[in-house]
Amino acid sequence: MRVTRRHGVALLATSFVGVALLAAPASSAPRAAGTLDLRGSVIVKGSDTPCPPGIPAASTACHSRTAHGKVSGLGDVTHTYMYNAAYAPCGGLVIGEGNLKILGYTTSVKVAGKGEIDFTVADAATCLPPNAAALAVPQSFTVTGGRGIYAGASGSGRIERTAAPLGSGATGVDTWIGTLVVPGLEFDVTPPTLTGATPKTVRAPKGVKRVRVTYKVTAADDVDRAVPVVCAPRSGSRFPIGRTVVKCAAADSSGNAADAAFRVTVKRA
Repeated sequence: MRVTRRHGVALLATSFVGVALLAAPASSAPRAAGTLDLRGSVIVKGSDTPCPPGIPAASTACHSRTAHGKVSGLGDVTHTYMYNAAYAPCGGLVIGEGNLKILGYTTSVKVAGKGEIDFTVADAATCLPPNAAALAVPQSFTVTGGRGIYAGASGSGRIERTAAPLGSGATGVDTWIGTLVVPGLEFDVTPPTLTGATPKTVRAPKGVKRVRVTYKVTAADDVDRAVPVVCAPRSGSRFPIGRTVVKCAAADSSGNAADAAFRVTVKRA
């Protein structure tokens, strides 16, 4: 990847993966702070964008990132942030065409139906050449608060990235690793339980090459109770002679996922 001083770096936009917290029942006594070992990853896309006020465009490449995904423990999450690379003094070096510094930023991660978590991400610790390495720079983060059920959130950790250039931007994955703490909340990290994913054998009438097969797979969750299940091939599909593996998956509102597989065998009459 070639980068010039004025045209910026094709840096990766990646997504955040987290953990969901559940509010304590109103009638219960206050719980101790809930602590979660945070580790999750989702895909994000980004593109070059004009630098915001206060950032010199002549010496900085600015990139807008949009992230979304389903995070174990949190659920559906979205957030945007600026991933900027500056040509500026870094670690005692005079930054020029051969060195970049990835700048820090702030962001709020929105958790669908639950609230937001605020993060401050620090400048990258080292300088680096303007090549593909700039797409995968680790940075440390601090949780600075939140809203909704995440009020009073704290914690810290690091972000690890993978990325690939895509047009004038990039696409890839951010993995957030660390600790998330929210007073009075507990984390739901238990996936649903699937039932009904058991082998099935049917016979095809003479001369018939495909048979319609129905089955029933359900999922139950400790918090959400019954949750939807998606299977492929779906129940009611026409299955060919022989063995076909059916794959099923379910996820609760906190992003905890479970899967199962079973075989459907169609035999000749």
